[in-house]
Amino acid sequence: MDQRMKQSIILAVDGGATKTTITLRTIQGECLFEKTTTGSNYQTIGVDAVSVILNDLLHGAYLSTKLKSIDVAVFAMAGIDTKSDLEMVTQIIEQSLQNTPFHIENLVIENDVQATLIGLVQNTPGMLLISGTGSIAFGTDGRNRFFRTGGWGHRASDEGSGYWIGRQILKGIFRAEDGLDSPTVLKKLVLEKLKINSVDQLVNWLYHPEYTNSHMASISSVLQEAISLNDEKAIRIAQSAANELFLLVNATLKKLHYDGEPFTLHLNGGILRHDTYIRNELVQFIHQEYPHIAIALCKHNPIEYIVRRAKYALKIS
Repeated sequence: MDQRMKQSIILAVDGGATKTTITLRTIQGECLFEKTTTGSNYQTIGVDAVSVILNDLLHGAYLSTKLKSIDVAVFAMAGIDTKSDLEMVTQIIEQSLQNTPFHIENLVIENDVQATLIGLVQNTPGMLLISGTGSIAFGTDGRNRFFRTGGWGHRASDEGSGYWIGRQILKGIFRAEDGLDSPTVLKKLVLEKLKINSVDQLVNWLYHPEYTNSHMASISSVLQEAISLNDEKAIRIAQSAANELFLLVNATLKKLHYDGEPFTLHLNGGILRHDTYIRNELVQFIHQEYPHIAIALCKHNPIEYIVRRAKYALKIS
C-alpha cells in the first residue's frame, strides 16, 4: 500500500428508504465518525427533507472530526432508479456538500443496491438479491455492466418483499373473514401483534393516516410462527414469496447471459436474513436450476459494504 493510500480518508453514506447512515473512516478501518438517522429516499420524503438530512449528517461529521480533505466519498442512495433520478440526487448532494468545508477528491453517487453489490464483488461476477420492505435483484458480469430486476416499488411490484408478504397475509385474513377462504391462524397472530381485538380494528389500522409501507412490511414477521403451526395459507404465501424471488434471480441471470462460470448470489434484507423457511425454499429453487451458483447471506450492516465500495473506488482511481 503506497503512502497516499495509507493516509486516505473515506466518507460513506448509506441513504436507505428507512434509515440513513454516514461514516468517516481511515483506509485502515478506523472509525472517526458515524451517525444514523431517518431514511433519505427523495421519492418518498421529497427533495427538501433529504437536503435537511444530508446537511445535518455532513455538518455533524465535520464538527466532530474537523477534517476537510476527503479522498473518496460514496453516496449510496435509495431512489436512484432512472437517469433523471441520478441527476436530481446529484444536485441535492452537491448542494449539501457546498454547505460544508469538505473538499472531496473523488465523488461517487450511485443507487444503494448497486453500490452495495460493488462493495461485495468489486470486479467479479455476482448478484445481490434483497427482500426487505421492498425487493430487487442487481447483477454484474464483472466487466462494469450491471442489470437490475424488480425494485419498482410497492404500487407496481416488490413481489416477495416484506410489504408484499404483509399484503398477502391481510388479504388472506379478509378473505377468510368473508368466507371466501378457509380460516387461518394468521388472523390471531396479526391481531396479537398489533394489540387489537377484531378485524374491524384491523381495517382501521390499515387506513389510519399514519400508516406506512413499513407498517405493512412488519406484518410479515408473523409468517414463520404460522408456518410452524402448519397453517396452509401461511405456507402458500411463503412458497409464493420464494418463487417470486427466484424469478428475480432467474431473470437477472438471463440478462447476464450466465453460462455456469464461478458466480456468487448474495442475499440481504430482513426477509432473507430472518425468515428461514423462505430462504431455504429460495435456495432449493435456485440450486435445482443453477446447481453451481454459490449463495451467501450478508452478515454485516449495509454501511460496511458501502465502505468497501469506497475503498474499491480509491483503489481504481
